[in-house]
Amino acid sequence: MPPSRLASNETGFWAAAQNDPIVRAIVDAISAGRLRAGTKLGEEELGALFGLGRTRVRQALRALSFAGLVRLEPNRGAFVTSPSFEEAEAVYAARRLIESETVREATRHCTANDIRRLRTHCQAQEAARADQPRYIRLLAEFHLLIAEIGGNVVLSELLAQLLPRTALMQALYQPAGEGGGACPTDHHMEIVGLMAQGDEVGAASSMTTHLTRNLRALAITEEPSPPSDLTSALLL
Repeated sequence: MPPSRLASNETGFWAAAQNDPIVRAIVDAISAGRLRAGTKLGEEELGALFGLGRTRVRQALRALSFAGLVRLEPNRGAFVTSPSFEEAEAVYAARRLIESETVREATRHCTANDIRRLRTHCQAQEAARADQPRYIRLLAEFHLLIAEIGGNVVLSELLAQLLPRTALMQALYQPAGEGGGACPTDHHMEIVGLMAQGDEVGAASSMTTHLTRNLRALAITEEPSPPSDLTSALLL
């Protein structure tokens, strides 16, 4: 397995979120709770706010749409996605199938250095709690890191496509004051401990339980939320 290819596939969307100013601003605003579900992302308004042409704006919106964070409606424009409970169930069901296998493979292949990397990553998650956009990004990266250790490129690619959607759900529907309740770091530490013991079955069971708890922690509502003011939400 070529490591460079895996790293590229794992971090593709998150790299775009850092390299494209529009994508980065929208992802950070969603993660911080400033940009609510259903808010319209007007091309002209975004272009004026960032001083960029319509082509660049459309590229950013397409990237966000591919990641599942924005929906594009013909003749209406782009809107922050409003995931339903049924969609959340489907996405988390797919993650349970994928990650029960990636954590098994990671447990079989992990070295002492891999375990140290995972534990260091968990410490970074705890340290980032006050920075919600970074915190949510680190929670997702932890799951990608396990997939990297497992070494299955195809499963890593599939997981990388699903993680932005669950990150959106955590940002939009995690109850205020939960402090990371939709993907708590202590669950991550439990998984790492089982991996360190070489317990494939236990690690897979813990991962499945973890993802099920994540879904149940989301306070998903079908009630439409009032749209955000785009300029204020993007801190521009």
